[in-house]
Amino acid sequence: MHFRHERVDSNPPSGRLGSCSTSDLTGNGLPDVIIGGLGDPVNISFMGRSVALRTRMGIGSLIKWLETNLFWYENPGWKRHDMSDSPPLDVSATLGDVTDNRRQDFISGQGLDHQDLYWFEQPEDPRQSWTRRLITDAFEKYHDVAFGDVDNDGKPEVVGLSQESEVIFYYKIPDNPLGSPWPESGRHIIAEEIDVEGVKIVDIDGDGEQELLAGPNVFTQPDDPAEPWERECIAPGWEWTRIAVADVDEDGALEVVLAEGDRPYADGQPGRVAWFDPPDWTPHPLDTDLFCPHSLQVTDFTGSGTMDIYVAEMGLGINKDPEHFVFRNLGGGEFERELIFSGIPTHEAKAVDLTNNGRPDLVGKSYTPDHHVDIWYNER
Repeated sequence: MHFRHERVDSNPPSGRLGSCSTSDLTGNGLPDVIIGGLGDPVNISFMGRSVALRTRMGIGSLIKWLETNLFWYENPGWKRHDMSDSPPLDVSATLGDVTDNRRQDFISGQGLDHQDLYWFEQPEDPRQSWTRRLITDAFEKYHDVAFGDVDNDGKPEVVGLSQESEVIFYYKIPDNPLGSPWPESGRHIIAEEIDVEGVKIVDIDGDGEQELLAGPNVFTQPDDPAEPWERECIAPGWEWTRIAVADVDEDGALEVVLAEGDRPYADGQPGRVAWFDPPDWTPHPLDTDLFCPHSLQVTDFTGSGTMDIYVAEMGLGINKDPEHFVFRNLGGGEFERELIFSGIPTHEAKAVDLTNNGRPDLVGKSYTPDHHVDIWYNER
């Protein structure tokens, strides 16, 4: 396989880039790219001490004024548009039609030391300002969010994973979603005392009912709403996971793919990627020595009709030669690792056909300390 690299933006307006999402905002049939940022804790050395400029009167306000934490790139041409005057946003984001007007709204929460979870209403012309509205400020650090029918009532909900508050919750969309914050009566707790990353709403067992995948766990809604959600850990010992779901061994059932996106940075252990086969969730390791594989996508990159697995490493100023891999699906649950690119870190990269030629491309961005937005075009 051959992927051709293109730098979309070498100087985006936020120093730390948290989320990367894609959606056809303009209706021209081509996916656009949405980036959410955390801002940049700018420091300088003064008289042997590190000084955080954000804390200095006037300077911090200037930095905040100069930064933009939510923006998108228009396909084709990749012209950048500011979306909203937003405070810093955390790593994960999702899109969903909150107002049922057939336009995709943007949902994302804040990170460490912050409590706000927002949705941004898409205007009729997406190049205009998106209105920011508060869902809740009840928890801290929303690393992952999802949009879908998690409680099987036929309507979508907003699901959040709050790491610092150690809670998994969802909100029903109120009759008037324009009100801020959303009513607490619509908030439901799925699990407490749990700190995980990665979330998917999917019918994982094929019974016609949606389950919630959160970290290395499957949560199933009880028949009695008064009872707690059932929790099954499918990958004990796996931490800081990114999640993908697909039939990777062609047996007609869905498997779960996990990558440990923050290892070894978080605890010194090398990052792993593997797929897990139900119903016993047998692990099938693909790699056990990766540096923060915080990008995980499953799609048919080769045109063979089988699902391949993509992972890519972060840099974080530590990993000087980050690598991108595709595990080519050879059929029958067998995979072959292929290095497709190296030297450019990425984070939360997405596989999407950017040119409408039937081939999935890759779009991603770095996290920190460098910041850039990149595309890898799939030229097979």
